[in-house]
Amino acid sequence: MSEESGAHIIRLLETYQERERKIALLHYELEHPAHISPNEMLNGMSFGHGEGPHSPGYISDKTMYIALNYQEQADKLNASTKDEIARQLANLEHEQNRLKYYVSLLESREKAVIRLVYYDKCSWREIAKKLEIAPRTARRIRDDAVTRLTRMYDFTEGNS
Repeated sequence: MSEESGAHIIRLLETYQERERKIALLHYELEHPAHISPNEMLNGMSFGHGEGPHSPGYISDKTMYIALNYQEQADKLNASTKDEIARQLANLEHEQNRLKYYVSLLESREKAVIRLVYYDKCSWREIAKKLEIAPRTARRIRDDAVTRLTRMYDFTEGNS
């Protein structure tokens, strides 16, 4: 077990709540994606101007081409945004689900301490009171749990 692996596990546990919030936000964005509307695309095109003199009412071939394809471009941009959100969401959910599963494999006291320390953000005094143990014992249980989690991660990543 390396110190680097242990530090990684601690970071995962400490950022658990932040990842939960990000997952919730990405789920919302995936269900309610921001779309580039045809009007937004046309407004963006109307601010463009070509080179050279143009007579009033003149529409260049480029403008016609863009106008005919604006919906296709808007659809591509919208799909690209949705794909990026889905990719981020899949990565975060995989990381979060893996951590939750590994924590579920710990002994019951270790699970309880990990949840109280990292998920519920309780103080050592609160943890000791809830579990009817000394704060020092709670810290030792936490340390043992982190060691076990590190071993699990190392094993599955081939670092055993």
